[in-house]
Amino acid sequence: MKIIFSFIVICMSFNALAYDGWSDTYPISSIRVYSNSMVLITMPGANNPKGCSDTSYLVLKNADTEAGKRQYSALLTAYASGKKLNLALTGCSGGGTNGLPIIEQVWLK
Repeated sequence: MKIIFSFIVICMSFNALAYDGWSDTYPISSIRVYSNSMVLITMPGANNPKGCSDTSYLVLKNADTEAGKRQYSALLTAYASGKKLNLALTGCSGGGTNGLPIIEQVWLK
């Protein structure tokens, strides 16, 4: 019984770390910062792997967390230097396919 339970927990943890897909490699054209720990970026040409209804921005939620601060720093670095980056996107900000694509990982190229 313990083995079955352990297997289920391991399978669920892999799924929790999954993302829907990558934005593909493009530069950031603008960054919009809100006071509620949310950062919006524009990245023309970026893929929309989840099929979110609004692709005017990509959203970094919880930018005030430790991980969010690192991701925001990487986004600013890419923007300031004109470097291209690839973003792992997970879900949509409004749930289901509603809202903006959510940034999960930032990969500077």
